[in-house]
Amino acid sequence: MAPAPWNSPSLLLLLLFAAAAAAAPMELYFSQAELARIAGYGEEPVSTVLVSGQVACQLCLRPGSDLLTFDLPGSKVAVTCTTEGPNTMANSAFATANEYGNFTIELPSRLHATPSLENACSVKVLELPPDSACRVTGGHGSSHGLRLSSSDGGVRTYTTGVIRLQHDGTPSDKCVREEDTSD
Repeated sequence: MAPAPWNSPSLLLLLLFAAAAAAAPMELYFSQAELARIAGYGEEPVSTVLVSGQVACQLCLRPGSDLLTFDLPGSKVAVTCTTEGPNTMANSAFATANEYGNFTIELPSRLHATPSLENACSVKVLELPPDSACRVTGGHGSSHGLRLSSSDGGVRTYTTGVIRLQHDGTPSDKCVREEDTSD
C-alpha cells in the first residue's frame, strides 16, 4: 500500500525547500543591476524632474535713472526640498548659472515623488560672482518658489522664472523701470 501523498517524506522535503526559497531575499535571484533596474534606478530613469531659472541683478545709478538689469553668470544656486528626515543636504541639488545667468538643475530621483513639489521645494541663490554689484542678502538669500511649466513623457519641468536681485545702493522703487518709459 502506498503512503498518503501528504505524509510522504519527499513531499515534506519539497514543502520545506519551497518555504525556504520563498523566504530567501531577492538578492539571491537577481543581480544588483537587475534590482536597481526593477526599482527604477537603473540606467534608464523612470522619470526626470528639472528646475530652471535665471539669476539677474537690478540696479540704478541714482534716483530717477533707468533701472538696469543684467545677467549674473557664475551664480551658484540650489534647489532645496523639505521632506521627512533630518538631512537637508540629501534633499538638495546644486548648479552654477551659465554665461547668460540661466541654470537647470536635475533633481535626484529620491525627490521625484515628493508630494506638492511646488510647495516642498524652493530655489536659493547661494553665491554670486565676486565682481557682482548685487549681493545675496539674508544669510543664504531668500527662497524663490517653483511652478510647473511642462509635463510630458515622464519629464516634469519646473521654473522659478527670473530671480532679480537688488543692488545695495539705490532702492529700485526710486528708479525708472523700462516699462515706465514706454508711454
